[in-house]
Amino acid sequence: MLNHLESKHMSSLNRIRQASGIEIVDEVQGEPGSSFSDLLPLNEFNEGWTDVTLDEQMLNEAIRIPGLAINWHTNEPLPDFFGEYRIPDPFEILMQPPDPAADSIPAGFKREFVRQLRYIDSAYRSGVGSMTYLRMKPRTSPLEIWHYDLARIGGGPYPIGYIKLDLTYHQYLETLVLTKGTRGWQYLFADVSFRDLALGDIGDSVKKMTDVFPRLFPEHDYTSLQRRLEERL
Repeated sequence: MLNHLESKHMSSLNRIRQASGIEIVDEVQGEPGSSFSDLLPLNEFNEGWTDVTLDEQMLNEAIRIPGLAINWHTNEPLPDFFGEYRIPDPFEILMQPPDPAADSIPAGFKREFVRQLRYIDSAYRSGVGSMTYLRMKPRTSPLEIWHYDLARIGGGPYPIGYIKLDLTYHQYLETLVLTKGTRGWQYLFADVSFRDLALGDIGDSVKKMTDVFPRLFPEHDYTSLQRRLEERL
């Protein structure tokens, strides 16, 4: 049986299929598996996670469908933009090894930071290089959400390209229902300006989303996303 969050995502996927002017390139669905609460204690997956705490919403409501994913793009007469996401289920998240990128970073804070990251969303098909991570940091609740892109933003004391999002794990998955994975939507929840040349045309992609989606998906309120966009232009 689907939980509330999974039901919202299934409905969202169905609305994308029905939307005039959106073409689905790839889609992956499946049956629910284990929740985070089914997989405790965390130190059975990683002995360094003894003091890592998952908040109640993570434990009780996550996307348990393995590799739930979609890749889509618009067609005329809509403006040209695209979106995608792939959400690993709790078991896949906890089974992930540290990002191999950490091995290329000199020992110290930056390497340890990258080793704490486990991805919860990825641009799995387009190759744009964006990933969103859960930071498995001890004695921190709720756990931090970080986004990585090839854009050279962020920095000290963290590695270039990584930026913290003002979202919890559950809020991130809820917001995906609104954004449908539109390229660059995560920066609406980061301390950035879309005038930053390092972000390229990402701001343009997000603006197209906030212009088009209120008409395509009138059941959702995009006011808060539009306000966040205005604050970053």
